[in-house]
Amino acid sequence: MRIRIALGTAVAVIVVAVPSVLTSLVNSDPAVAQATRHEAVGAHQGADAQHAVRINDTLMSYSQARQVVQEVTYANAVHAAQVATFYNDLSLFQAVAAQENTIPEAWMPTAICEEGGQNNPYAGYFGILEWNGFDGYPTAGSAPASVQLAWEAAHGQGPPDAPGECHGY
Repeated sequence: MRIRIALGTAVAVIVVAVPSVLTSLVNSDPAVAQATRHEAVGAHQGADAQHAVRINDTLMSYSQARQVVQEVTYANAVHAAQVATFYNDLSLFQAVAAQENTIPEAWMPTAICEEGGQNNPYAGYFGILEWNGFDGYPTAGSAPASVQLAWEAAHGQGPPDAPGECHGY
């Protein structure tokens, strides 16, 4: 029984495969067959823009593999350092921003009296209406609290003498 199956398979291969192989050998151009061997074309490219991608299927040596591992390890370390630096800088910037927007305790009663302790988009914390583009900010409310305090110092204003008193501009 096994011999019959093997003979049937062999006859089928001879009848089907051998003529097609012989036909392709007789009718093919060897230069075309050589030029397209081991080349792949990206499926995402259009039919008019076929660029061959050469596939190198040779095995890598141990020393080459070690070099690749070292390069990848280095690249990962550089990326991790960049991420850490970014987050350190971010926390520093956030700390500076928080400090710039912190009103000193002596000025809090004035801020509460002038604008209810809120940063008014136009007049800022201290009701500054004569801002005139001080320090490059269009309005007092667009400037941080530290710049608003610098405006107060530049225009001869200080904290009120008594808590809860408002400035009379």
